[in-house]
Amino acid sequence: LPLCMDGSRFTGMAAKKNTSAAKKGRKTKAKASPQPPTSIFSSSSLSGILLAAGVAFWYQYQSSSSGENNIISQSYYIPRPGSWDDGYYSSPVPDQGFSSTHASIYPNGGIGEPTEAYFQTDEEFLSAGRLYNGLGQIVQSRFHFENGTALYSGPTKPGTHFQWPAITVGHRRPVPGVVGGTGAQIELESLTEPTSDPNSDPRVFYVHNFLSAEETDELIRFSMADENPYKLQPSTGGTHKAWNQGGAGARLTTRTSENAFDMQTRNAANIKRRAFRLLRMGGYKEELADGIQILRYELGQAYVAHHDYFPERQSNDHNWDPLKGGSNRLATIFLYLSDVEYGGQTVFPLVDKLTAEKSEELVRRLGEAPSEEMLKNYAADAGLKTDSWEDKLIDKCYGKFAVPPRRGDAILFYSQKPDGTMDKNSLHGACPVLKGTKWGANLWVWNSCRYSLCNVDPLNPAGELPDNMSAPFVGGYVG
Repeated sequence: LPLCMDGSRFTGMAAKKNTSAAKKGRKTKAKASPQPPTSIFSSSSLSGILLAAGVAFWYQYQSSSSGENNIISQSYYIPRPGSWDDGYYSSPVPDQGFSSTHASIYPNGGIGEPTEAYFQTDEEFLSAGRLYNGLGQIVQSRFHFENGTALYSGPTKPGTHFQWPAITVGHRRPVPGVVGGTGAQIELESLTEPTSDPNSDPRVFYVHNFLSAEETDELIRFSMADENPYKLQPSTGGTHKAWNQGGAGARLTTRTSENAFDMQTRNAANIKRRAFRLLRMGGYKEELADGIQILRYELGQAYVAHHDYFPERQSNDHNWDPLKGGSNRLATIFLYLSDVEYGGQTVFPLVDKLTAEKSEELVRRLGEAPSEEMLKNYAADAGLKTDSWEDKLIDKCYGKFAVPPRRGDAILFYSQKPDGTMDKNSLHGACPVLKGTKWGANLWVWNSCRYSLCNVDPLNPAGELPDNMSAPFVGGYVG
């Protein structure tokens, strides 16, 4: 465990529950600390002043160096640029000459009332366990956040993981250290506001700049290539078995697209590692990911509303329930590989359509619905029958919350809640393509080893997580 700046270890945290209700995980400012912030410049100890100056100098020196990862004064850690945990850890607050004493700590994911926590020592801060800031960074010390800041608790049991807080619809933030295929900064934009209500919206985000044009083209090319043993064929669904395990024949009349899998290419490996870093997983393990499923939707093709997770009693040879140490799909990053002229949205039929009152800019970007007459004409041209499941899905696509495809971007949504409960409200569907062709891809990440890839006990997948991915975690930097 890391030493504190004074060389001591962890003890306890003074905290009290906020008596005022917090709204949907939004940031709230903490009450004034009962004691003034402990400024090193008001200390009577000359050694304290010299220590703080030394830390600041050492931090600047190490920040400008290159090469191996560095631990700063046994507390501050600066990952090497391009390393796995680049961007994972917070930096000291610029020009703050004192250690902060209080913060509003929300549960993992930001839902619920915050705890107003007061830290008079570094030991008290570290005893709170792992804490994240709003950028999904692990907060290293009391010098790494401002007083009154909203912080977020880390996951609390094996098999659960950090989940991004929504803050509010339209909230947009960079994901430090994570860049897309073009080298552009990946940004995460909140599309929903989940709450503690069982009928709450699912946790959905728009991911800007995830893929380059070259990466999208390569996924499409490989899906049709002869060297791909899992190239395009009519889509399957509802089965937990891979194509080479007998799942290739699981065809659905309510899924009319074609799909392929990229299980082996360097392109797919790079994209999956990027997805794990976006999710702030502690590392990459192939056992926690499906192969990338590449999809082609031609005119009129669609997929009825469904869940990406499997039922808790899917089979007897695997524990599917994350609440009981099992594994299931944690999150989906759906990759948009092409633009579509009309249709092809990802619809969440249990979520109300976004209104300008929530985010006028988002409503503008998501686009206006065609007139009812235009929709009927498009559906007829696509060969869709009146009152068919595709026709009924179109009503949802323009009457409920739906995200249109935009090449190179993605959406992230969670199939599990932060405590491991499966989120039934993550129900979603692929809207019929009304003009053009849609290319997309599913990237599924599991909370523990996925079906058939557990090495020890498939009835206890959470027990196979490595230490860097198995909650709970101690506070600060963990080397």
